[in-house]
Amino acid sequence: MRRSGAPPARTGGRPGDATYGSWQLRRLSPMVTAGHLITAQVVVGAVSLVINAMSARTMGPAGRGDLALLLQITYVANLIAVAGVDRSYAATVPPEHGVRSAIRDMVRLVAPTAAVVIVGAAAVAWWIDGSGRHQRLLAATGLVLTASSLVAASTLRTAATATGVTRPYVLSALVGQVTLLASAALLTAAGVGSSDLWLLGYGAALSVGPLAAWLLLRRSGGPPARATRDLFAARRLGLRLLPAALASMVLLRGDRLLLPWLGSYDDLGIYIVVATLSELAIWPIQNHLDAQAPRWHQRFLAGEMRCRGPLLIAFGYGTVAGLVLLAAGHLLVVPVFGVEYRASTVLLVPLSIGTAFLSVSRAAIGLGVAAGRARVALAADIPAMVVCLAACVLLIPRYGALGAAVASALAYGVGAAVAVLLCLTVARRVAVAAPDSPVVPLQSLPRR
Repeated sequence: MRRSGAPPARTGGRPGDATYGSWQLRRLSPMVTAGHLITAQVVVGAVSLVINAMSARTMGPAGRGDLALLLQITYVANLIAVAGVDRSYAATVPPEHGVRSAIRDMVRLVAPTAAVVIVGAAAVAWWIDGSGRHQRLLAATGLVLTASSLVAASTLRTAATATGVTRPYVLSALVGQVTLLASAALLTAAGVGSSDLWLLGYGAALSVGPLAAWLLLRRSGGPPARATRDLFAARRLGLRLLPAALASMVLLRGDRLLLPWLGSYDDLGIYIVVATLSELAIWPIQNHLDAQAPRWHQRFLAGEMRCRGPLLIAFGYGTVAGLVLLAAGHLLVVPVFGVEYRASTVLLVPLSIGTAFLSVSRAAIGLGVAAGRARVALAADIPAMVVCLAACVLLIPRYGALGAAVASALAYGVGAAVAVLLCLTVARRVAVAAPDSPVVPLQSLPRR
């Protein structure tokens, strides 16, 4: 007999399937998965906006710029640590895999690289911090905690998109963000202006989320995790995506990493408060695209790949999001962040245009990856990266934060144009080959 009020046990499904065992680990449809991921990201976005305002008012533009640089290092470390497998695994995972198995696979794929990268990132934080040994130790510790939490979150999110089991990731995101908000509130109330202490607060708070997900997985029923014997397909596609991931990192983070060196920390502080808004605007469409990756891969295998619909959806979303960003930014920047950040409103026009371009390029690259064409991501992001770096070097010394915003918009536009052309080319080839040539699944490709 079960206790009154307890959820009914699930007895159907196959061992290893996400529908077997606990009701808490049910497999969801791609649309519902996307909805859950977007809901989690909305919470993350809302908390980010509040913390952005708290830290900006507490530390001022220069201090906020210093914290932004340290956080950018953690984001870069996370991107290098996952080494492209966050996109490749969802496109190659066996359909019957459960979330525990997917998490174990991701740990096998990510852990060795993550350990090396995070230690290296901590050394970089120690080197760039100009304060005393005690403050440097705080910065390095905070960076290790924050980067490790981000890698754990990426692992849970990839498992969620690959299997349609979102509960562990959503729980981790919600718990982590609530804890982070409480930590930021304490730092603000205490008037803490040290970016190193803020980073340590970030890391300590975010690490609570993955712990909550681990407890959920231990307490829920269902079969134990079964690791995939051969992760060759995911590793190979991930390595093929790594150069594009590095190019994407420079494309998305290069402006923020270069601003302190070519401009000033004040420029970065002014830039980051609105750049964070534009980054949040991309999250919903990115979650939708990631949730569709397994379905797009199955359509590719069936020779039914279609690009125009997803690209039009991404363009429509990006346009609307850019307009909302433009209007909301003009209304909220000064009341929320203070008069010190009035110059940030000038950056909203190029950042809004860049939001539309970036939405389209992410959709085109996602379709290419689902078709096993890593070169789409590589060919789109590398030219965009070159444009971004060149434009930053030319524009930031003269125009400061505005130069960084314009450089980003130009780079995103180039990346979107190249990605769309390549995506449409792949779709045409699949359509031509479909009647005569069966498509080989990524998992069955021979080793080379």
